Amino acid sequence: MIHFINALVIIAILLLVFLAAGYYVFLTVFSRKFWQDSVKAHANDDPDDFDENDPLMAPTGRALRYYKERFDHEFTHLPLEELEVTSFDGLKLKGYLLRGSEKEVVICVHGYKSGMKEDFSDKIHIYMDRGTTVLLVNDRAHGNSEGKYLGFSEHDKRDVSKWVDRMNEMFPDARIYLHGVSMGGATVIHCADLKLKNVRGIIDDCGFDSIYGITRALMRTMYHVPYFPLGYMAWFWSKVLAKVGFKDTIGEECVKHTDIPIVFIHGIDDSFVPAVMSFDLYKYCASPKELHMINRCGHAAAYMVATEEYTDAVNRLLDGEIK
Repeated sequence: MIHFINALVIIAILLLVFLAAGYYVFLTVFSRKFWQDSVKAHANDDPDDFDENDPLMAPTGRALRYYKERFDHEFTHLPLEELEVTSFDGLKLKGYLLRGSEKEVVICVHGYKSGMKEDFSDKIHIYMDRGTTVLLVNDRAHGNSEGKYLGFSEHDKRDVSKWVDRMNEMFPDARIYLHGVSMGGATVIHCADLKLKNVRGIIDDCGFDSIYGITRALMRTMYHVPYFPLGYMAWFWSKVLAKVGFKDTIGEECVKHTDIPIVFIHGIDDSFVPAVMSFDLYKYCASPKELHMINRCGHAAAYMVATEEYTDAVNRLLDGEIK
């Protein structure tokens, strides 16, 4: 009997330890406050240590950081019009509109713990050259959009549907396109089978397939531990607190059931989101599609590394030439 009780105590302690560790992993992934506190703690870090501090952006992270700086001033002075929608769960979400043609609208969705300037200050020139209307959204728990927890593509796809509705109200005759980077890429892929009104094309730049898929990859690359049990404990807390299940939406299933043309773009040397995820999404995609795998390119650096190829692919999508 004593041995049985001792065994139960050990099991209970282990369970509590795993729950606590899973909660910590959940916070690092989903919590806005945890993220912001981490940013403050590293505010005085030497910027020259960028690659060493963020190996997931290797091998092009350092170059990408300095490349984007050249666009900061111009982007900051764009005549952006602030818009707001309310999410399905009552959050106020902010977006910023650059007006152009009323016939062509692109909704740009930024990546994980990033922002519209960080991910689109360079790529927006594709659309400015076309005279396209551009909506740059702040994901929930990013920028000045409300939210305690990041949507991690799952809630974000529902938020994007709200922005699509708003664009249809403002520009009822427009063709609407979705352009996402990293988590934003996953978000727009997860919108592919939602039958959103007037959405005519999607650009997925280095997006992941599912929360389950990317957390498995990150547990391996960031924490160097097996997915069981911490990954499942983090999943538990995510479901309880953020109302997000890691397998609620699977990208491959979304693209199997869509007729929307999709351009997939991914750096072959991506250390954050494995390039094979875009390859698999392309393979399963049932609609007109193209795949652009960029050599010597890390995470979210495809436009910098292959500007002409990237621009041409986007223009052909918007011109209806993806067959």
